[in-house]
Amino acid sequence: MHKKPSIAIIGLRGIPSKYGGTETFVEELTKRLKDKFLFYVMHEDRTFFEDEYNGIVRVHSFSIESRSTSIPSINDFLNTVYMLSQHKKDISTMYFLGPDSSLAAILARLARKRLLINPDGVEWRRLIKRSRFVPFYLFPIYMATMLYMYLMEYLSCKLPDVVVADSVGIKEHLERRYNPRRVVYIAYGARELLPSQLSRDEEMKILEKFGLEPNGYYLTVARIVAENNIHMEVEGFKRANSGKKLVVVGNFNRKDPYTRHLLKLKGDNEDILFLDPIYDREVLGVLRKNCFAYIHAYEVGGTNPSLLEQMLFKRPVLAYDVPFNREVLQEGGIYFKDAEDLARKMKMLEGGYYDLKLIKKTQIKRIRRQYNWDKVAREYERVFRSLI
Repeated sequence: MHKKPSIAIIGLRGIPSKYGGTETFVEELTKRLKDKFLFYVMHEDRTFFEDEYNGIVRVHSFSIESRSTSIPSINDFLNTVYMLSQHKKDISTMYFLGPDSSLAAILARLARKRLLINPDGVEWRRLIKRSRFVPFYLFPIYMATMLYMYLMEYLSCKLPDVVVADSVGIKEHLERRYNPRRVVYIAYGARELLPSQLSRDEEMKILEKFGLEPNGYYLTVARIVAENNIHMEVEGFKRANSGKKLVVVGNFNRKDPYTRHLLKLKGDNEDILFLDPIYDREVLGVLRKNCFAYIHAYEVGGTNPSLLEQMLFKRPVLAYDVPFNREVLQEGGIYFKDAEDLARKMKMLEGGYYDLKLIKKTQIKRIRRQYNWDKVAREYERVFRSLI
């Protein structure tokens, strides 16, 4: 029997996905290609061991982490050391996710492995945005971290055989700034959340748990970080004086300066709901399906999986006006430039100003043609085979 080529994927917190888009991406990709490749996938834990999960080898690796954060550079380095010590002969190709894993990728390069790296978004710019919300004495630390992330982005373009960009905008940025030897654009796919057999009564019961009604709220599902501009959403919503609610689902942490800033902005406004992360796909699907509109204020990064998931439900999307969001949504989005503009677009949307048929048609067309998991898997298969 012919042995399947082996690929190690490093730079995620683990699967099944309970953290974010990176984990969802790895789960969806390996599920579709596990019959053609043997995957070793990183899974952060308290010790080293391996098990099998849905036909892949899940490598549990000691990691430094808290409930909401981890230290990727250290964790990826430890995982790479383990993989090279235990499976050096088995694995020919290693795929590193995120620029932080570039230090670990140096080890893989020295071990003469074929390398892919996905630098994700423009990570060092995130630190600039976040520094606005931290105490002044932490500012030097944020600036030092920004320089470190810039170096990691540079290495992520110079070390690998292939750099993978998940948006055309990111691909152009990397080519213009670093001139890598080979860059390929491969998007994410959209994860389907809602089972078709869920009845309307069951959906209503889920909404009632949160005190919500169909079409009675704006929704955002996001990491609670400054570059995702949740503060802009809260400010815009308050200015709009809407009769609806604003629901933000994310990893709120009262010790974090940005979360504290958001809580202060919210005040005692009972129409603004801050909910902890929701990992139940049915519940999240019901919230997405029944929202009046979705707000996507991400400023930094490429193709965002959370936005793609929302597009499947064909609801209006109010998106921050940056090239990454326009690339994904095209005519399927309503764009705003600041909090005041967001408030104005909310009033226009509630007043029936926009062509919702065009918005729905564009969103579903984009998902079917561009952000299709089977298409994404085929493109990755071609890249993997070109290296192997």
